[in-house]
Amino acid sequence: MEGISLVLLGLCWLLGAVNIVCFIMVLAKMFHYEDVGLAGITLLLTVCSGVGVLLGFIAGWMNVAKYDALKLMGFWSAITFAQFMFAIAYVLIQLQVEGVLN
Repeated sequence: MEGISLVLLGLCWLLGAVNIVCFIMVLAKMFHYEDVGLAGITLLLTVCSGVGVLLGFIAGWMNVAKYDALKLMGFWSAITFAQFMFAIAYVLIQLQVEGVLN
């Protein structure tokens, strides 16, 4: 069981790194298309509270046609969903190992 949980944890970290790259790419598109205010607020909120990543995700989908980023946003959504599923599986395995779930 421990081997599976380590693999799941590693996948979560790997997908987290891919999420960061996708966020930076959307941020670059914001700057490229002169949405400097939105990009600045997104950066500020990311540094202060982490909420900026969610704002960047939402803004990326709202401006997907303007940024020509349908493939990027679809990929980012799929990676986020996969990371979420791996995290849930990791937590469930850890709860089973600790005896909380029988």
